[in-house]
Amino acid sequence: MELISNKKIESQSDFIFKEVFKNGLLNKYDVERVHINKYWEVYYGEFHSNYANELTFSLEKNDNSSALSNNLIVRDKNKIIAMFRSEEKEPKVYYMRHAVVEKNYRRQGIYEDYVDKIIKYAYELNYSKIISCFVSANNVAYKIKINKDFYITSLEFHPEFGSVVWITHFLNEELKRAFFYRCGMIEFTRKMFDNSEGNAKKLLGLMQDIRNY
Repeated sequence: MELISNKKIESQSDFIFKEVFKNGLLNKYDVERVHINKYWEVYYGEFHSNYANELTFSLEKNDNSSALSNNLIVRDKNKIIAMFRSEEKEPKVYYMRHAVVEKNYRRQGIYEDYVDKIIKYAYELNYSKIISCFVSANNVAYKIKINKDFYITSLEFHPEFGSVVWITHFLNEELKRAFFYRCGMIEFTRKMFDNSEGNAKKLLGLMQDIRNY
């Protein structure tokens, strides 16, 4: 089995990123891909003062171990209007980690366009799912993500941020159908049948016995 080098993965990621984001956001706002250190330097210099009520004991910027990450600064000419950060969380899982849009540029579709492009980017790189989270009171983020086919997968009580909702967008159709099934929705596939360790076959036998009773 051929092992794919980090350089090859990064090269593939660079190519797909340039294709997906070649027209910026909404075909008019420039997107710059920057090093993580510059990302946080700009965020704490340009944006953080507007969100002084954030409660953060352990700064997220100290945790930057992902080999594959995209740290984006969005500009309207020379003005920074948004920042987005995403990364590979683990093999086959892509994490939309941080997002902020300047208040005067919200409700224009900037974030929605970014989400669409990240979905396309992660799909082209063969990730099986995209994960993201938001504070439960953030109804705007919830509406946008749900409309993009994200599903609530867990609830976390975070010591810094309170109740946090975790959501997932499934890029692998088989995994999505398995999720539906686990949630009690009627979805079942041949692959799930084969991987049930004989339990599905037993269930079919029991159902047949009930019909014959």
